Amino acid sequence: MRKSNITLALALFAFMMTLSLAAQDTMSAQGAAPQTDKAAALQKLEKMSAALKLTPQQKQQVRPILMEEAPKLKALKTDTSLGPMQKAMQMRQIADATDAKLKPILSPTQYQTWQQMRAQERQQMMQKMENR
Repeated sequence: MRKSNITLALALFAFMMTLSLAAQDTMSAQGAAPQTDKAAALQKLEKMSAALKLTPQQKQQVRPILMEEAPKLKALKTDTSLGPMQKAMQMRQIADATDAKLKPILSPTQYQTWQQMRAQERQQMMQKMENR
């Protein structure tokens, strides 16, 4: 039981770190400061749009959802009053809320692909954590 709790904690932390790295990816190649929440959300929208082949109408519906999510993630990332487990759990709650809003917009195939993208991000983060 304890091992499964640790595994869950690591998975949640990995997910949180994945989103954190996604925000860091918004930095330019020249080492400039991270983009604003809005710019990060728009970059995520473009990545999502390409991967899921969103229609213009879907992009229009997804944009405000991602714009709402970005400042929440940033605030959580910078909140020093929370421990890693608490942050991971809240990160998961934010992601679940976003997914719930996206599900009716996306086709079943797109939503399945979205879930696979999330799983890949979590797996990549776990690998990066293990390498540290």
